Amino acid sequence: MLKRAVVNLLGRERANRISTPYHDWQARRRTARKLAALPPKDLLVNIGCGPSPLAGWVNVDIARGPRVDVVWDLRRGLPFADNSCAAIFSEHVIEHLSKTDGENLLRECHRVLQPGAVLRLSTPDARRFLCSYASDGQFLNHPEFPEPIESPLDRVNMMMRENGQHLWVYDFPSLSLALKRAGFSTVVEQEFGVSQHERMTGIDTAGRAFESFYVEATK
Repeated sequence: MLKRAVVNLLGRERANRISTPYHDWQARRRTARKLAALPPKDLLVNIGCGPSPLAGWVNVDIARGPRVDVVWDLRRGLPFADNSCAAIFSEHVIEHLSKTDGENLLRECHRVLQPGAVLRLSTPDARRFLCSYASDGQFLNHPEFPEPIESPLDRVNMMMRENGQHLWVYDFPSLSLALKRAGFSTVVEQEFGVSQHERMTGIDTAGRAFESFYVEATK
């Protein structure tokens, strides 16, 4: 009731602006408590969970939310100890980072993973978009894309930019090279829903499969 009254009095935008520092402070406190309570090894970490956190995982995102365990900017590295993670899952996140920040994140993933542990990444497949643009364009009009296009190049621009949210895009060879440079011993392309790690089998978002490729890297 009090929250509704404040919003009615000040307007939603002004009320949110005033309350944001308090909610950010609360999120930092929750994050610190969660990190302090984590076990020293065998962590399962979901990086950039967004609105789809995973039960039994440490869910990390830059945006605070009721089911986000660790509110964290990935450009700061990862807030986990060396060799503490058994698996890291990251779905459609790396394309939101610059090339340099993405490379830094991959090195951080390598640092925190235990020897033999697996990092699973998915991201839009730039090759699929560009090959379609250079041929019949059929994929660019796939019915699962939420936005209509007026020309094939519109779809390519949407994938590469996403209203300024996408900063660097990949195909399998380019992401594989970045992972090997980060120190991973083995990099393989995987299928939707298929994983070397039992806890990462079947957790991919079905609605993104048509435009994605999947990579697993082993430390």
